Amino acid sequence: MNPMLTNNPNLKDKEYNNEEVVLESPPKTIFIQAAGPCNSSCVFCSRPSEYEMFDLSAHRERFEKSLYPYIAKAETLVLTGSGEFLRLSQASEILDFFDNKFPNVEKFFSTNGSSLLPWVCQKLVNSNSRYTVHVSLHASKPGLHNLITRTDNFDFIIKQVQYLISIRKSEGKPRIHLVFVATTLNIEDLPDFVRLAARLKVDKVICYYNFIYSPTQKYLSCFFKQELTNRMLEEARELSGKLKIDIGLPPKFDQIHYPKAVFCREPFTQIMFDCQGHALPCDASEDCHEILKDDGDLMDVWNSSYYQNLRRTLIEGSASCFKHCLRANPISVNDFSSHVIHRGQKNGQKIDIQWGDNF
Repeated sequence: MNPMLTNNPNLKDKEYNNEEVVLESPPKTIFIQAAGPCNSSCVFCSRPSEYEMFDLSAHRERFEKSLYPYIAKAETLVLTGSGEFLRLSQASEILDFFDNKFPNVEKFFSTNGSSLLPWVCQKLVNSNSRYTVHVSLHASKPGLHNLITRTDNFDFIIKQVQYLISIRKSEGKPRIHLVFVATTLNIEDLPDFVRLAARLKVDKVICYYNFIYSPTQKYLSCFFKQELTNRMLEEARELSGKLKIDIGLPPKFDQIHYPKAVFCREPFTQIMFDCQGHALPCDASEDCHEILKDDGDLMDVWNSSYYQNLRRTLIEGSASCFKHCLRANPISVNDFSSHVIHRGQKNGQKIDIQWGDNF
């Protein structure tokens, strides 16, 4: 199948609306797991003690034919994964390669902010591509940031964000989002985090609940402080309106009314690949055993029996992942299992399979 002929946004909407399980159109968002060293040790971290670092040459050799033609026609390329790919020795080469190879594809990546050195900022501002940068900060003040990330670089990160904003040639190029992973340790800081974002003049605040990857993280979950969490979310929402800053918030707990559940769009629009070609539908999905082979084609995975079954059960409302998906089914916030990652489990023991920051 020729991706040049099939990547039509209207066709993708039509396929979703028609509840088709075999898709002619390829994914419009493609994630590449680009793991790198990490200088943080966040209390809610998902990464294992050892993980494969991204290597551009190896990635090009493996995926030039099977994946890159589809990236070229996608809307968004997300460079994700554990750690900071900007701390790799190849970082400049990686940015230049994807910028020059796919200039019309929007780029997206997450960083803890410490890697936004002047040369990185200048590349983002002067690139051929449009970027969105998630700065995972999680706190509005140094002491709390230190507690959450176990680092002492809050002031440095703020200065780098200010520098990036100061050299932008136009608002939103690149877009800069401050990310707040809400836990029982920092939820009371969320309103001040919104105030900080407004002072910095970033484009958006995004707040997520932390996922529980291991038993030691259980009581970090805001599930155990629901009333306080609801108050902080509402205060943050009101502040964002007053301060005129865009905000994305997770659903509140124990509400009378929730938005109507819809079958998830993500298996119709996006796909994630690690360095070995293992696929995943989304950051919170259950186990998927599909792999993009060296001599394969993305559409072989995209329309595999796994993906067809996932789409079918989502349409029917019987997919197990739908039951604990906060995005597609907001009322599931009241189910503790919605706050726990459900992949990588075997006989009650966690398997060492991780996928980096949430999108």
